[in-house]
Amino acid sequence: MCVDHAGLALFPSASAFRCIGRLAFPLYCFLLAQGFAHTRDIRAYARRLLLLACVSELPFDLLIFGRLSSAMEQNVVFSLLLGLLALCAARALSARPLPCALSILALMLLAMVTQVSFGWLGVALCLAYGYAGGDKKRQALFTVLLTLLFSGVARGWVTISLCAALSAIPILLYNGRPGPHGKALTFFFYAAYPLHLCALLIVRALRIIPPYFLG
Repeated sequence: MCVDHAGLALFPSASAFRCIGRLAFPLYCFLLAQGFAHTRDIRAYARRLLLLACVSELPFDLLIFGRLSSAMEQNVVFSLLLGLLALCAARALSARPLPCALSILALMLLAMVTQVSFGWLGVALCLAYGYAGGDKKRQALFTVLLTLLFSGVARGWVTISLCAALSAIPILLYNGRPGPHGKALTFFFYAAYPLHLCALLIVRALRIIPPYFLG
């Protein structure tokens, strides 16, 4: 993710940065599905994501669009929040297929209408990982199929978005065990998103990294 945004902010002509960065989003969706399966408080989880999305929107718009607010695209945390809501809907309406399908479709449409990053893909990936459970082969297969489908319909992003399919490799290698955790580490993981956006804004403004200091 940091490599992706660094390429966008500092080296816009270097596509390698964006290709590497495409691996991040499926992994975030995968981790969100894991969090949904293991969290003790879904509402608190959703509140944290909503707060993070709102806090991150200002530095996101400044970095990507150079303005305080833009309706062109909303930051990726909103995509993850919609994915979490889709998982909640799928669980709550599991015995009612039609309302369940309509709710999920509505969330996908909301993602596209509000222009959140990656559109419908966030909802689809989170649901796919939730459906796959602990089956790593299914998880990897869904990663490849959905990212390839998204690459086929995303305008101008085919080559770069295809790299997202490579995220199936770390998903296949996941051992199913939780890593280090704690309140401080959790806070750091949440804070890292807006903080790295702010850091890139400062670096770009001060022109301390090529190609800026050369000009």
